[in-house]
Amino acid sequence: MQDTIFALATPAGQSAIAVFRISGAQAAVIGTRLSGKTLTHRQAQPTLIHDEDGQVLDDVVLLLFKSPQSATGEDTLEIHCHGSLSVTSAVSSYLSRQPFVRPAAPGEFTKRAFDNGKMDLTEIEGLADLIDSQTEAQRRQALGQLKGHLRKQAEAWRDEIIHLAARLESLIDFSDEDLPESVAEEVKKSRESLITSLSLVLNDAGRGELIRNGLEVVLLGPVNAGKSTALNALAGRPAAIVADEAGTTRDIVEVRLDIDGISVILKDTAGIREQAGQVETIGIDRARQAANDADLVILLADGSHEHWHEEAEIIAKDVTSPMMKFVNKEDRMAKDSVLADDYMSISLHQETGMSLLEDELAKHCAKINHSGAQVFITRDRHRSAIQTAQDALLASKEYNFEISPEIVAEELRLAAHSLSQMLGHIDVEDILSDIFSSFCIGK
Repeated sequence: MQDTIFALATPAGQSAIAVFRISGAQAAVIGTRLSGKTLTHRQAQPTLIHDEDGQVLDDVVLLLFKSPQSATGEDTLEIHCHGSLSVTSAVSSYLSRQPFVRPAAPGEFTKRAFDNGKMDLTEIEGLADLIDSQTEAQRRQALGQLKGHLRKQAEAWRDEIIHLAARLESLIDFSDEDLPESVAEEVKKSRESLITSLSLVLNDAGRGELIRNGLEVVLLGPVNAGKSTALNALAGRPAAIVADEAGTTRDIVEVRLDIDGISVILKDTAGIREQAGQVETIGIDRARQAANDADLVILLADGSHEHWHEEAEIIAKDVTSPMMKFVNKEDRMAKDSVLADDYMSISLHQETGMSLLEDELAKHCAKINHSGAQVFITRDRHRSAIQTAQDALLASKEYNFEISPEIVAEELRLAAHSLSQMLGHIDVEDILSDIFSSFCIGK
């Protein structure tokens, strides 16, 4: 933290503009050395900058942010220069030669913001998600977390738990005296309200994680049912080989799609059949495993087979994931064939058949994207911390706090501790390095 750090915050390569970020005690000094001028806080300064020998490096704009009113909480300087390789190389070389100045490590600017109390851990995770976002839903969710939606809710829970603990302390400190019944009722009522609030957030069907990580959808069915055809049509390109020969797809083929703002990882799998060779059997095992690990399974039956329903149901019976069922090749189905209630009939070689499959998948994604509930949880870490807090509150109900207030107070302390840990206030060194290492150098 004693070093001043710098990094090119824009992508390397040729561009109209490049931006260097400098953070630390030497930031303002470097700005003065480069320009020969005293810079003003938050005021853009167009100027020529020079090296130690007085040679002009570039015509730039300097922007100084004084501590603590900066992104990192330290003096921060931005150099907006031309984006040629020669200019960025010259500026980088100059900065490297300055005393107590060094290149930044990945995520080090953000880590300093965390260390200086400018951001909590959930907001940093939101920033990382925003940088990595690929869909509109991911952008909105990440921006909400960056703006503090989860932090504000978690702090409100923690403050209420701390308030309850304080009320319990009064029971402990004045155990020989009769306290008004209203104190006991207040503690019970507030505790129930907290448990309900935590439950509402936890019972979100994993919506936040689905938006952040993407919806994993697996195409499953017998050989030649049209799975690869469906994948190619949805992807808009020939991602999987399509042939009449059974067993063409032997390993999992996946494509990433944006459907209604939701990132979808669509997987084509090996067709399932009894008589298969050794390599194909491995592919079938992988198909079954992928189906049970998926967020959604699209089961495609082959309607040209007389016993398509029995064939499909045998495949479906061992799948635990949510499932949509289609029978393909409706144009080749027997005239007396009866369509089961939970199957939709399509023909992927006809435009209407493909449209129905696309529409049903879009409806499923829309339920995730347009839910009216506020998204708070986006990572397993959040869910685990909130669940731990709720478990502690529920455990406290097993004790009579009028008789054993110390035990109840300890459960409340555990609940508050878990929420504090989620925000990064305590005991987070073991996860900090993993989070910050995912950032680019200039962040």
